[in-house]
Amino acid sequence: MSRQRLDPETITRMAMAVVDEGGLEALSLSAVAQRLGVGPSALYSHVDGLEGLHQLVAMGAMRNMVTEVRQAAIGVAGPGALESMGNAYRRFALEHPGQFRSTVAHPGPAGEGLAAAHDELLEVFALVYAGAGLDRTESAVAARQARSAIHGFVSLEACSGSTPDHDDHYSDLIALFSRALNRRRVR
Repeated sequence: MSRQRLDPETITRMAMAVVDEGGLEALSLSAVAQRLGVGPSALYSHVDGLEGLHQLVAMGAMRNMVTEVRQAAIGVAGPGALESMGNAYRRFALEHPGQFRSTVAHPGPAGEGLAAAHDELLEVFALVYAGAGLDRTESAVAARQARSAIHGFVSLEACSGSTPDHDDHYSDLIALFSRALNRRRVR
C-alpha cells in the first residue's frame, strides 16, 4: 500500500471510509492508519487520539449531510423543497449509517463546531419556511419542528432497520409537514 500525505482532510476521508464500510464501532486509529499505510502513532500529530478521530468523522459527516440536504432544496420551493430535503436527509442516514450515527454519538470537546454544523442544517430548513412567508422566529421554530421529526424518524429507523412500511410512514410524516407548510403559505 502506498503511503499517503497525512493531513486532517486525508485522515478524515479514510476514517469516514472505515465508518461507511464497518459502522462507527469499526473506527480505530489502527484501521485508519492501515488504510493510509502508516503506523497508528503517525496519526497523533494530526488527531487527538480516538476521540479526535470521532470528532473528525462527526464534523465531516455533518458537512456531507448539510451539503446533500442543501442540494436537494435547490430549485424547489415550499412543500416540494421540504419533501426533497427530508428525502435527502433520510437517504443520507440509510446510505451512511455510521456517518449519521457519528453526528449524534457524543459531542466531545469539538461540541461547538458540531453544534454550529447542526445549526447550519437547521438554517436550510428555516429558509424553506421563510420562503413560505413566515417571519424569522416562526421559520426557526417550524424548521426545528420539521428537522426534529425527520431526525427522530430516521434515528429510530437506523436503530430498528428499514422495512418497506417505513417508506409509507415516512411519506406520511413529510406530508404532515407539507400540509402545515401549505397552510402557512395561504395565510
